[in-house]
Amino acid sequence: MSYNKDKKSYSDIELPTNPNLPSWIITPKEEKAIYERWRKKAFAHCDELIKKYIACTNSYGNPLEAMKHCKGAHEASMGCVEQFAGKEFMDKERDEFIQEKIEKKKLYKFYLQKQKEEQEKLKAEGKSS
Repeated sequence: MSYNKDKKSYSDIELPTNPNLPSWIITPKEEKAIYERWRKKAFAHCDELIKKYIACTNSYGNPLEAMKHCKGAHEASMGCVEQFAGKEFMDKERDEFIQEKIEKKKLYKFYLQKQKEEQEKLKAEGKSS
């Protein structure tokens, strides 16, 4: 089985959310999306250290040698990622996601109201004709 490079991540997919549910309810799909967003941000902060570790491991032909000689780079990159692995970072990401849901819900309600007004306007024009 090979890795599908074209597979979309959860952040690339518009997840349908029931607009009648409260915004603070997070579905399992949304929780995965939150995790993916957090992971992407954490790795972006530590990108340089991760690149150094990859360059180090690629310089050795034998994976066991690479593990032995690149231990410091590996610990530094994982230490950096662990800084962003705390509960407070996930909670912050959840809060941002919930705020986005609230904004989308407002836009959706505005859209529904506009549609309703247009339908009423068409009905009024149809009766006056």
